Amino acid sequence: MKYRQSVNKLSKLLIYILGRQPDEFGLLPDENGYVKIKDFMKALAEEPGWRHVRLTQIREAIYSTDSPPVEIEDNLIRAVDRSLLIFPYIPDSFPKLLYYPVRRRAYPVFLEKGLPASTSGNRIILSNDMALALRLGRRIDPCPVMLTVNSENARKNGATVWRFGKLLFLSNCLPLGSFSGPPPPKKQPGPKQVDMPKTPAVPKAPGSYLVDLTTDSTASDQSKKRSRQRKNEWKRDRARISRNKAKGWSGA
Repeated sequence: MKYRQSVNKLSKLLIYILGRQPDEFGLLPDENGYVKIKDFMKALAEEPGWRHVRLTQIREAIYSTDSPPVEIEDNLIRAVDRSLLIFPYIPDSFPKLLYYPVRRRAYPVFLEKGLPASTSGNRIILSNDMALALRLGRRIDPCPVMLTVNSENARKNGATVWRFGKLLFLSNCLPLGSFSGPPPPKKQPGPKQVDMPKTPAVPKAPGSYLVDLTTDSTASDQSKKRSRQRKNEWKRDRARISRNKAKGWSGA
C-alpha cells in the first residue's frame, strides 16, 4: 500500500513539473515538450523531500501504471498529457529588471562581448526572481556571477523577450548595454622568478689539497713518468759505455 502511494505521489509531481508549470522549477521544454533528463533530475534534487528520487524510480512509475505520467526517449523526458502545458509568449509589459547567472570563467568575455543570438535558436533563460536565478546558476557553477538585465534596454538593443509562466523570461540574446554586473576579477600576477643564489666557492684550508675532478689524474701521472724516463736516459747510456770500456768491449 505504501509503495502504491509513493508511486502515485511521484506521478503527480512528474505531471505537474513536466506537464503544468515547468517554469517554477527553472525548466524550459523544447517545442515537443521534452527536457533533458539530467536537467530534470537536477531540478528534482533541489526539491525538499524528493532528493532521494532516482531515474529507476521514475521508470517504475512509468511501467507500474496503465496511464504513465511521463515518457522517456533517449536522454529526454516529457509529460504524456501536455494539454495544460504553458508556452512562451510576448507580453504587453515586462518587469524592469531580470536576472541572469553566468559562469565565473565566462564572465570576463561576457562583459566584453555580451551574449549574441545562438545559431541553433536556443533561448536564454532569465528570471524576475533572484532566488530562482541563483538556483539556475548553481546548476552550472557553484558560485555563479549574477547579472541584472534591464528588459527595456535589451529590447531597444535588438533583443526579443518572451514570458514563460510566472517566473521565467526568455531572450534570443543579451547585447552590450542591456545588463550590469560586478567588476570583473583582477588578473592574478604570475609567480615571480627567484634567482637561485650562486654557490660560494669553498676556501682552501691551509695545507690541504683539493682533487681536481675535471682532469684525468691517471693520464697526467703517466705523462710525468715518461718525461722523467727521457730525462735520465743519457745518464744510463753514459754509464753503460763506461762499463763496456772497463770490460774491454768496444761496442755500445
